[in-house]
Amino acid sequence: MLNPFQQLCAQSYGGGDFAHVESVPQARETGDTLFAFLMIELSESEGCKTREEAVRRLEMAISDIQCVIAAVDRKAAR
Repeated sequence: MLNPFQQLCAQSYGGGDFAHVESVPQARETGDTLFAFLMIELSESEGCKTREEAVRRLEMAISDIQCVIAAVDRKAAR
């Protein structure tokens, strides 16, 4: 059973391609590791129980991805 944050993630991620997903194990089976990661991060079992916590976790993921992008850009510029 997905919480409301996971439901929104499944409905919106990939243009709705994963709207059929109903559990974290099913999210893992899609083969999309970023989607699975988001579904895990947004799970109540990981402590995500409020809108504020969901947004905080998503913003942290964005920040981590932006750091990797910057590192790739720096490497490519050499």
